[in-house]
Amino acid sequence: MEIYTAVLQWLSTRNIRLTAKEIAVLRSRTRHTTYKSFENLMEQDNYSTRLYFLNKGIVRLCRTYNGEDYTLGIVSSNDFLGTPLYIQSDEKSPCALESLTDIEVLEWTKEDVLYFKERLPGMHKIELTIMERVFSWVQQNQMDMICLTAEERYRLIMEQQPELLLHIPLKYVASLLGIHTDSLSRIRKKYV
Repeated sequence: MEIYTAVLQWLSTRNIRLTAKEIAVLRSRTRHTTYKSFENLMEQDNYSTRLYFLNKGIVRLCRTYNGEDYTLGIVSSNDFLGTPLYIQSDEKSPCALESLTDIEVLEWTKEDVLYFKERLPGMHKIELTIMERVFSWVQQNQMDMICLTAEERYRLIMEQQPELLLHIPLKYVASLLGIHTDSLSRIRKKYV
């Protein structure tokens, strides 16, 4: 049950409580998987076929555009990766998911997600909650990029995700901030 603690806690903090029977259904279709650093969980411009819950490690949402690599977001805490929207709509994902450290995830296929929709009464609320989380994250990132300086965004990382500065290459932090690595070095000197 230990590998399910974080996902059940994630649901519980959002007022989604599963019965023992529903947890058994969830467990019956869940794979506990590990990936090494720098493995792709989802390919850009391909169909998204899996939903993940990150139990351990760091993952980035990224996109390559005109030959340049961009980090759009970094997840380093217990959270869902991927969205039911892309899994069910048969739309290609405009982004990729890449592990930046060794990671441990709970993993579900498209068939699993559809199975849950048929058998778990709370699945609609779970989907809606994941989509609300994605929308809120996109909105916050957009406001931060427009309203905050790179240094202010760096301070937010120091406060909210300090593990990023210890465990991943700084080029991904610079990309997330939308600045060159030289600019990140100047900002970091102020806080060392």
